[in-house]
Amino acid sequence: MPSGHIVWDWNGTLLDDGDAMIGAVIAAFADAGLVVTVEDHQRLFTRPISAFCERLANGPLAAAELAELLGGFDEHYTRALPDLALAVDAEVALAGWAASGGTQSLLSMCPHEVLVPMVRAAGITGSFRHVQGRSGDFADTKAAHVRAHLRELGDPDPARVVFIGDTVDDAAAAASVGARCVVYHSGRSALHAREHFAGSGAPLVESLTEAVTTARELLAT
Repeated sequence: MPSGHIVWDWNGTLLDDGDAMIGAVIAAFADAGLVVTVEDHQRLFTRPISAFCERLANGPLAAAELAELLGGFDEHYTRALPDLALAVDAEVALAGWAASGGTQSLLSMCPHEVLVPMVRAAGITGSFRHVQGRSGDFADTKAAHVRAHLRELGDPDPARVVFIGDTVDDAAAAASVGARCVVYHSGRSALHAREHFAGSGAPLVESLTEAVTTARELLAT
């Protein structure tokens, strides 16, 4: 049976905010007198975010410098929030998976206290068995959060779990528990260049409905 469990990502996956996130990074670095391009972001993006900022700055950052950049990002991203929406096929993808008998949850590196109201405002909270954002109790990588997430779900068999996300961090989190991952790549607004996923073994797709179809195929094998 192809039914199983999907762990969805939020930013850049269900939420169509890739342009806003990249734009906020570029603006925050510009405020600090540093030039960053879309291509720089896609070439260098990684987690933890502190390491990403140092890659973009081409060197180590003092705590105060990092805090300034992160604060600038939050300010610019918050300005973009009123114009953000779900990915065009997000609701169709969620409904399609539920109709096939599968369950789903949401695990994001967005701070939990920020994530929950956004998901509620989008009207999709009922799609998920569990919604979990980043907590200060864990490191800034999805792999650090994933075991707690699966415990909340009753420790499902990892062979019946597929992660759908848009970053190398999503693929690494899935691999860390023996699950599989489907990578959604939105093109120009993607946080990563496609080349980052070479050798990951995770299939790349260009829509969320295609991601669900691919998850079904993975679970059928």
